[in-house]
Amino acid sequence: MLTSVAGVWTRRISIGTADGLSALGFALIAMGRSSEGAVYVAVNAAATAYFTYHWWNGRNGGDGPRRRLRERIRRFTATRRTAAVTS
Repeated sequence: MLTSVAGVWTRRISIGTADGLSALGFALIAMGRSSEGAVYVAVNAAATAYFTYHWWNGRNGGDGPRRRLRERIRRFTATRRTAAVTS
């Protein structure tokens, strides 16, 4: 999470990338603190959900990964690839 804050502060990564890194960091912390108690896990899981939501939806009105995935899916065209028929 400190990496994402430093990256945004120095303008080397975007806010969306920082949200993804923060979500990953909070998820790892939640897994690491799972033996310490439910409160730690709940707080870190909530932070993971918050940053994952903002990473997926994008903070700038739709320029998140969901839109990029939709654009790639639109460009995909299925091609039938079967063996040649010989008689």
